[in-house]
Amino acid sequence: MLRLLLFRRCLSTATKKLVVPEKIHRSPTSILETLNSCVELEGQNPHYVYIDDPFLIPTVGYEKRSLALSKASGKKAARWIIDKYSYAFQNDVAQPSIPSFLPNYTFKETEFIEPDESTIYKLINWNKLIQAYEMYKKCRDDNIEISDTCKFALFDLLCIHNSQDPMQQLLPEEDWYRREVNESGVAKKTWKENGITEQFFEELKKLSPNNNRVYNSIVCGMLKHLQCEKALEIIAEMKENNIKLNIVTYNWLLRSVSSIKENYNARWEYILDILNEMKTHGIRPNLKCFNSILYTLRRSPLSEHNPTLALSIVNEMRTLNIKPSLGTWSHVIMIFYPNDHIGSDTTILQQIMDEVQKQYEENGKHLEWIDSDDSEFFSNAMWKATTSCRDIDLAKCIHRFLLMGTNARFMPDSFKEMSYYNNFFKLLFRIDIPDNVMPYWESLVPNVYSPSHQVIEEFLDFVSNWDLKDYFVRIWSDMVMLGLMDEKNAAQSRRLLERYLQLLTRSNVTDDTTDRQQQYANVGRTILKRFPLIRHEETDTDNDIAQQSSERGRESSRNSLKKDQPFQYNGNLISYLILLLSRGNDFDGSWHLYNFYQNNREFLINPLTDVSLMALLSLCVQQKDTDKSIEVIQTIGELSYECLPQAIGLLNENVKLNAKSRSNLKQIQNESKIEAAKDVKIL
Repeated sequence: MLRLLLFRRCLSTATKKLVVPEKIHRSPTSILETLNSCVELEGQNPHYVYIDDPFLIPTVGYEKRSLALSKASGKKAARWIIDKYSYAFQNDVAQPSIPSFLPNYTFKETEFIEPDESTIYKLINWNKLIQAYEMYKKCRDDNIEISDTCKFALFDLLCIHNSQDPMQQLLPEEDWYRREVNESGVAKKTWKENGITEQFFEELKKLSPNNNRVYNSIVCGMLKHLQCEKALEIIAEMKENNIKLNIVTYNWLLRSVSSIKENYNARWEYILDILNEMKTHGIRPNLKCFNSILYTLRRSPLSEHNPTLALSIVNEMRTLNIKPSLGTWSHVIMIFYPNDHIGSDTTILQQIMDEVQKQYEENGKHLEWIDSDDSEFFSNAMWKATTSCRDIDLAKCIHRFLLMGTNARFMPDSFKEMSYYNNFFKLLFRIDIPDNVMPYWESLVPNVYSPSHQVIEEFLDFVSNWDLKDYFVRIWSDMVMLGLMDEKNAAQSRRLLERYLQLLTRSNVTDDTTDRQQQYANVGRTILKRFPLIRHEETDTDNDIAQQSSERGRESSRNSLKKDQPFQYNGNLISYLILLLSRGNDFDGSWHLYNFYQNNREFLINPLTDVSLMALLSLCVQQKDTDKSIEVIQTIGELSYECLPQAIGLLNENVKLNAKSRSNLKQIQNESKIEAAKDVKIL
């Protein structure tokens, strides 16, 4: 029976034809790309650059920067070794080959003995534009024929890079911190007047008059580097000679309108003239064209027409079947929300997020980086959701969308990331409840985000307003971990520490358990270990040294000494610490702080508070130390605090006083300006 079944099965399959599927051509990295698509971004782990031994993973902002740039420096050192000893690194075992791991090509003098076109191409390929131009001049002087293709390629690159060799591409770690490394963020004219590009242009004009490519290249280069006046002169010359502008030139011209025209009406009329000119010449606008118009509108003075114009531009894009990019929506956001006071009554940001998410789904859960302005979308969206809309649900929607797929790559540098999370947490602290806020804080800090002093202060206000006592002690360890308690930033650390101690001491003793009071006292002791009490005579000596060095003209030494000055306490900080230690029944620690105040009170800003002195007095009374109690009462009297009658009564009722002690108390009563203190009867 079994044989019969097998026979029938063979007969049934024999009649079917075997269809071999066509071969699918895949890239060498297809497997890696597939594996990468299976992994989702959690958004709470440190960047791979920082992953090391868990103890060594940086948590402070400047430590992250130092580590990343140190790794970049190490890569440069490795590259130098590979190029220096190239003979030792010729074995290529990678499949597919990785050119970046091989030695760079080094030029030999023998290659430049006989100038020719191939040598120019070699120099161009290795970003040696100045040498390529010199080689071109040698060929011209020696009557060696160079093709127009080679000339135009070299001229295009000189226009783009402004008569100089292209900047060396930054490593990923340097690129992340490029705003701090080599960018000022201020746009200014950088075009080199009468440089080799302009000389080359005059030469090419004679060799090939009215050449469309040559004119468009020089205009684009000038507009890119903000030499608008000369660019307009060349455009006028092109129109006289019936030389057409191409779409790239029109895009640069539209992007530079704010530098060409001053007032709003003139700018918009100029944009319309450009668009009509494009229509006349049959040039169809592309995405960059519309983004350039929105860029100009965004940088124009405030006008009630800007939002309407922006929407009409987006509708025109849809009519032409041009999908808006993230940069398009970023410009629209900034047009609708030009400042913190305009745009709060509109829901355009929510509509934009719906549109972007729809586009994300239509593209197979992927967003393409199309325009250079796409990098601004997430930081601008979060900024306006926080300052203009003040919509917590919208901010969370933006954050969830950032973590989807590969969208995190649209956060291009550390500056925008810091701005994004600063705005996000400020909105959370002001509007949301702790059950929703703390999961974000715990997942993002410190691996992804290292908050600044200002954000920590807002976090303290949030914890204080919601009375989250379970986080009171933890905040201190967080501030230390984030590098906010550092003598290098003594002023900011002192302000933040004062705000934190105010949080710990604001509640009454009866509101907290003994264990919690002991935890607060331990925090106070830890603070004193981190910032030891230093006599002001020592700091005065340091200041004298700094003053002498400044008189000698050593400005850098003076600044370094000023930064390295030790942490200096004031009366408020000492008061808070006395109060914490007193509530923790640490008599010795509290009295040590009191003595420090008494010995340095002429140098300290702000006196001790009445609450701290009463807490210390209560501790002295518990210790049955009459002399120290009277000393504290005397300080209360000198400061003319209204609590003097209660202080005298506390000692009088709980401690047996001898004749000398009674005499001292009566003297304090007589010298006091508080009339109620004189009415207290001393037993």
